[in-house]
Order: sequence, then structure tokens, then C-alpha cells
Amino acid sequence: MKEKLIKLMNKFSRSMTGIVMFLAIMGTVIALATIMKLEFMPEPIVAFGGLISSMMDAMLNNLSLIFCVGLTTTMAKNKKVDAALVATISYLMFLAVNNAWLTSQGMLAEPGEMGLFGTGQAIVLGFQVSDMGVFLGMILGCITAFVFNKFANVEFSDMFKIYGGSRLAFAVMIPVVLVLGVGVTYIWPTVNDGIAATTEFMKDAGPGGVFAYAFGNRFLIPTGLHHMLWMPFCFTGFGGVTEIAGNVYSGAANIFYAEMANPGAITAIHESVRFATFGFAKAFGVLGAFLAFIKTAKPERRKQVISMLLPSVFVAMVAGITEPFDFMFLFASPLLWLVHGLLTGLFEMLLWLLGSRTYMIYGLLDMVICNLPLPIELTKIHIFFIVGIIAVIVWFFVFQFMIKKMDLKTPGRELVLATGANEGQIGNSDWDADIQVFVQAVGGVDNIESIENCFTRLRIDVKDVSKVDEKIIEQTQAKGSVVKGNNVQIIIGMKVQEVCEAFKASVNWEE
Repeated sequence: MKEKLIKLMNKFSRSMTGIVMFLAIMGTVIALATIMKLEFMPEPIVAFGGLISSMMDAMLNNLSLIFCVGLTTTMAKNKKVDAALVATISYLMFLAVNNAWLTSQGMLAEPGEMGLFGTGQAIVLGFQVSDMGVFLGMILGCITAFVFNKFANVEFSDMFKIYGGSRLAFAVMIPVVLVLGVGVTYIWPTVNDGIAATTEFMKDAGPGGVFAYAFGNRFLIPTGLHHMLWMPFCFTGFGGVTEIAGNVYSGAANIFYAEMANPGAITAIHESVRFATFGFAKAFGVLGAFLAFIKTAKPERRKQVISMLLPSVFVAMVAGITEPFDFMFLFASPLLWLVHGLLTGLFEMLLWLLGSRTYMIYGLLDMVICNLPLPIELTKIHIFFIVGIIAVIVWFFVFQFMIKKMDLKTPGRELVLATGANEGQIGNSDWDADIQVFVQAVGGVDNIESIENCFTRLRIDVKDVSKVDEKIIEQTQAKGSVVKGNNVQIIIGMKVQEVCEAFKASVNWEE
């Protein structure tokens, strides 16, 4: 039961990851559009920036629908186009039945001075419904995917053929949505109270809450479960709820994007930003660790260490993808990884205490672009960089001390330069041979249940985990591997999408 639950959580987080990558682009475009609308810009540029802002606002204000369709599509095993259609229809049906029930029972809230904010209801695509925020998209997306996978491949005889397959899945969703749409009118207010209580608890925990959140977010990376921590706080009511320029936003990232698009409507950065600074360690912590690895490497191998680590350090600092770098030392010393997490918690707590309100969940590029439209007196970005420089120094000396004192076999101090990467293969861009090794490592084609990828990992569900041979993965360019239940995770790096598609092609995989 435990393994099955972990598997479901991993599947959910993988599906969410793909959607969040689109939101990163949205945030960058909102920032650029806001800059285009500054007073000193020529009028045509301002007008064009307004058009772009309107486009992005449509996405930001309808994240629930995007999550519903995105989750259903990514979690559907096949017929993904049909799955997207069923998800869209189900979402619209939910809005209609929820509004109809609230209306018939006299439960519609009356707008106040701030509209429906604080009433537990909201206007979504023209319907006044129970305010579930993006939770509606997440819950309905998961339910639709489950139903679709269960019924979309059931076929009937010729006379009733039209009612089989994807149409059957749609038919099953009708009563499901009916029950859900009515049920949440009674259940969701209690759930909302629980979410509000959790938010208040984290707020009351103050600096300690920031430390715990930041530490967990970093320390859980090897398990892949860190997504289950930061995503709710960044994109749902767990991170906070506020009203900006007449619209209600929930989640640290969503709130910041709205503030960025409406800088004239705010006088301070919302406190939820404390859940959206975990990119700090991706830049400054990684740089300090990198310098420590160079310093402690054997003199004759320092150039090799630099050439091996520099690409992953660059990706971590600029784009915020740290896993290729993390797995260079995680297995060499779990204790060093623990300290890495503790330092992350300590410095993010320090940022909060010193008044920094700078947004950064990815890398430096995204951070600079997203914070640029907002006044420095609000973001306190100078504090962020000052603390960042101090962090590089602290990480460097702490890592250097531990490596030397405990004789840790970090890059440049062991027989093989890095876990899962042979010296002769550094820089080799041909993955064809490695893919054949991966197939062998997971027990062959017949042992594969599903093939997916996240930011940096190739994720393969297998039927019999006893047939998995992690050792031979070390012969490839992969940075390492992790086995959780029946899920084999092979750490690839930024080329994971390319490798995943090539892997599917090599085994003739059809979804």
C-alpha cells in the first residue's frame, strides 16, 4: 500500500512538473510585458505590452482549467487528445452543476466591497461557483485521468460501438461530475478552513517555518517528493490567498506573478513570497560547493573536475536545474547532502529575517527578469545578492572542511570522477548505446510498464523490480539512479526529453 501511494504521488508530481514549466515561461513573459508598459516607453511599445499582458492574464486567471486538462492529458496512458477533450468538457460541466446547485439552494454569496473575495465563492468562466482555486483543476484532472484510463479502451459490439472507448469514459464522468459538483458545496468550506489553518500555522511559525520548508524542499530532492512540498505552496491556497487589482490569487508564485503584472496596485510584496525563494541555493549554494570540490580535488585532476562539473553548475545557476550537480556528490556523502539541506534552510530563513522579498524558484535568469519590473524598495533584491555572496563563502568553507576532515570521495578525490559517469564518456552526446544499457538495466522491454520523464530524470515503471540492475547504469553517461518501489529513476540532465523519446523509439513504445 505504501509503495502504491508513493508511486501515485510520483506520478502526480511528474505530471505537475510538465505544467509548471509552462508557467515559468508565463512568468517571464509577464515580466517583459510589464517592463514594456513602463511610463518612459514609447506609446506603441506600451500598447503592445498591454496586449501581451492580457494574453498572460487569461492564462494566470484560468490556471484551474489548465491544470485539469494538463493533468488529465499527461496521466492518460493513451488517446491523449480524447483525454484532453473529456477533461475540458468535465470542467465545464462541473462549473455548470455547481452553479446550478448553489442557485437552486439559495447558497449564492452576495458580493461585498471587495467582490466575492472572502465569501468562499468566485467567478470562473462566467459561473459563480465554490472557490476551489487550482485545487479544482488538480482534483478533477486526477479523477478524469483515472476514469479515462479505466474505461477509454472498453469497446462494445458494432451496434453500440459509438458508446465505447473515449465516449464511455465521458459518459462515466457525467454522474461523477454531478456528485462532485454538488458535494463540494458542502465539503469544500471545511477543507478551506483546513487550508487556512495550515497557512496560519506556517505564518505563526515565522522563521522556523521558513527553515523547515526550505530544508525539506532541498533534502527531499533524491526521492523526487520535493515537488509535493513546494507545488502546493506555490500554486494553491496553502501558500496564501490575496486580492490584487480586483482578482483573487492563491499560491506564492501566482500571487507574485499578479504583483509583477500590477506593480501600481501593491505597496508591499505579499508574505507568501517566503515560499518562493528556494532558487537561492540553486545559484549560491551550488557555486560554493563547486568551488569547494575544485579546491579539495587532487591537483592533477582539477581541470577534469572543472570540465565535468561546469556544465551542470551553469545549468543549476542559470536555469535552476540542480539534479545533475546534486547527484555528483549525494551518493559520495549523504552527510554532506544533509548539511547542504541545513545550509539551505538557514540562509532562506536569514533572507526572510533581513527583509528580502525577492522571488526566485528557478535560476538567476528567471529571478532577474521577474524581479526587474518591481521597485527595489519592495523586493530588497540587494539584500538577496549580499546574502548570496556570504552564502557562497560559507558553503565553500563548510564543504571544504567536511571533505578534508572526513576524507569524502567527492569529484576529483575518487577513482571514478562521479557517480554514474565514466571519465571516457564525459562530454559524449551520443546516447544510443546508453539507451540499450538502460533497457537491459530495467530488465528488458517486457519488464517495462511505463516510460516518462521529469525535469532531469528518465522515469520507468517496471513490473518486477528484482530484475533491475542499477550497477550497469554506472557504465553510462547517466549521473546516477534511484529505485523507489517499482519506479526506476535514471538521472540524465537537461537532455532528458531527447533521451526519453529515443528510449521510447528504441523499444517501440506506444502510449
